Amino acid sequence: MNFKDKIVAITGGTGALGSAVATAFLQAGAKVFVTYRNEQEFDALKASVNSHEALTGIKTNVLDEASVKAMVQQAARFGRLDVLVNLVGGYLGGVPVAAMSLEQWNKMIDLNLKSAFLCCKHVLPLMMQQNAGRIINIGSKGGLQGGEGISAYAAAKAGLINFTQSLAAEGKPYNITANAVIPGIIDTPANRQAMPNADFNEWVSPEALSRVILFLASDEAQAINGATIPVFGRS
Repeated sequence: MNFKDKIVAITGGTGALGSAVATAFLQAGAKVFVTYRNEQEFDALKASVNSHEALTGIKTNVLDEASVKAMVQQAARFGRLDVLVNLVGGYLGGVPVAAMSLEQWNKMIDLNLKSAFLCCKHVLPLMMQQNAGRIINIGSKGGLQGGEGISAYAAAKAGLINFTQSLAAEGKPYNITANAVIPGIIDTPANRQAMPNADFNEWVSPEALSRVILFLASDEAQAINGATIPVFGRS
C-alpha cells in the first residue's frame, strides 16, 4: 500500500502498538504525526525509524480539548489530514461494579471514549472541507460482550464501537470512512509480563494489527465504512 504524500495522525503513537503503526505508515511513504506524553518514548520511536524528516511528535493531552485542538492545527499544517488513528486507551480489570470507584469508571470512559470523541470532533471539519478522510478506532472484545470485572472498560469500548458507527454515517456524504478494529490480546511486553504463562503465539502481533489498520486507511478500503472488524489472532 502506498501512502506517499498522505498525512496521518496517530494518537498514542509511541506505545507498543502505536510505534508499530507509525513505523508501518512511514515505510509506506506517509508523513506521520504522533501524539505523546512521554518525551523519552517519542525519542525512542524516532531513533528506531529511518524517516526522521517524515515523523513529527506533538506533545498532547488527548483528554483536554484545547490541547487536542492545537494538535490538529499543527498536524494540518500541510493543508490537509488524510488519516486519523485513535490508539489512546486504557484497561481496568478485576474490579466488580459494587467495588468500583467513580474515579475508576470515569478514567475508563475518558481514556477509551472521550479521547476519541475530542480528536474526531476537531479532525472532522478538516476532512469535511477536503471531502475525504479515514478514521480508524481501536475497540476490544470487551466492547462486544462484557464480562466479570471489566464493566467500565467494556462499556467504554462498546460506546466507542457505536460512536464509530455514528461517525461513519455522518462522514459518508463527505467521503469520510470510520471503522473500528477489534483486536484480541496484543503481543506487547506489558501483556507478556502480566500473563507470563499464556501462549504468546495465539496473540495478535502489533505488526499484524498495523497491516489491518493500513488497509482500512488505504484507497482500497473506500467501500468499507462503519465496520467492526475482529483481529483476534489464534485466540
